[in-house]
Amino acid sequence: MNFWHMQMHPTDEMEFSENIDWILEHKKIIGLGQWEGGKGQIAAFINEMQVNDIVALKRGQELIALVQITGGAYKVTDDANLETAWIVNRRPVRVLDWAIEPKILKQARGTLNRCVRDDVETTQTIKQWYEAVVKSFTKRRVDLTV
Repeated sequence: MNFWHMQMHPTDEMEFSENIDWILEHKKIIGLGQWEGGKGQIAAFINEMQVNDIVALKRGQELIALVQITGGAYKVTDDANLETAWIVNRRPVRVLDWAIEPKILKQARGTLNRCVRDDVETTQTIKQWYEAVVKSFTKRRVDLTV
């Protein structure tokens, strides 16, 4: 299982990130658009991210939700919904927890990043959040994997 952090909004249109809560709740997806400078991140999203990986969604440095990947990557190019049409590359998710109280990732930069070093504060913050979710799920006998 890998840990990631990502932002979801069209290139240079941060105001679209206000829709993330609605997208997660009603569409149960995360995703990326299709842009020339994003080839590496899109490839990682499609090829490296796996079912059961954990992703911290953020708006800038502010955490929004912690989600778990529940399925493979797929493309949608004919979405008529203006709030989600820009999300070409998608993955289904389940929301594990919402950041109700403000949580900040101090070192988080970029659209999509895998947490590769345990000594980095961003990785520690995301993993601590996940550990709290694990305790809650275990207590309630909720499956941790899909």
